[in-house]
Amino acid sequence: MLIALRVTAIVHALAFALQPILAGLFLSGRDEAVGSHGDNAAIVSTIALVLAVMAVIARRRRLVGPRVPPLTATVFVLEIVQLTVGMDHRMWLHIPLGVGLFAVVIASLPLLFAAPPVQEDPA
Repeated sequence: MLIALRVTAIVHALAFALQPILAGLFLSGRDEAVGSHGDNAAIVSTIALVLAVMAVIARRRRLVGPRVPPLTATVFVLEIVQLTVGMDHRMWLHIPLGVGLFAVVIASLPLLFAAPPVQEDPA
């Protein structure tokens, strides 16, 4: 379970990192890239949802610390906001939110790769 969570976190970060590349292609004149940017946004958000669910399960099994589920859930919610404001062409919010989200996604990886919490003996 822990390996699957970590692999999902890496896939999420890589898919998220593709977003500014696709946006840059669009801004460079490749009009078809805007469709790819939108399609990838849906993929990124779906992966974020899967990651949040996996984080809750991993926490219940005491494989991750207590901060992981709220963090992954918050990222998912903010990615839905990001997707919505992007579709509404509110670039004044879409671009800085994307930059901030990317920073959080990358900064959260060490938390997901930390050693599992020490199991307390129920005795």
